[in-house]
Amino acid sequence: MTDASNDRRDEAASAEAASAAEVAEQRPVEEKPPAPDAPADESDSGLDDMTAALEAAHRERDTYLDHLRRERAEFENFRKRSTRERMEALDRGAEALIADLLSVLDNFGYVLEAAKDADDSVARGVRMVHAELRDVLDKAGLEDVPGVGSVFDPTWHDAVMQVEGDTTDDGEPTVAQVLRNGYRFKGRVLRPASVAVTQ
Repeated sequence: MTDASNDRRDEAASAEAASAAEVAEQRPVEEKPPAPDAPADESDSGLDDMTAALEAAHRERDTYLDHLRRERAEFENFRKRSTRERMEALDRGAEALIADLLSVLDNFGYVLEAAKDADDSVARGVRMVHAELRDVLDKAGLEDVPGVGSVFDPTWHDAVMQVEGDTTDDGEPTVAQVLRNGYRFKGRVLRPASVAVTQ
């Protein structure tokens, strides 16, 4: 009888445990309340620090960009100035060389004038050399000063004598004869032409 009552007590305890487990499964799980936020003044302080650091980084970036733009502009100006100065130096050197060759051109002209009726191989050779020299100088920038028939311009012409002849409708003298050729180099006078002008 004692064993039977013990068995009944064990069964009742098991039934109660099973019932308690079923109730526990049906009961919703209680969530833990979230941890309280950090104090408002501490989070605002951290945000202010981050904002200040970001603004400082932006200012530093703008300073570097401005410095870079200035350096790039200065370098571009330096490059252009250097190129211009180098080209001017080359032009000055070429101008000096061509000015020295003008007397050679004059001598060729005298020889060709003296041998204008000759048709031998020497005269033909002189004409060829003169034409080649003149072609090289023209490509370098040499130009003739306007000659016979052009309006007298004291910038390009040196009047050494006056002759009777027609003037322009405005009464300006014109070049009647070229006594010595004049030359320009890239728009600058190398040597004015010696001319006779009408009066």
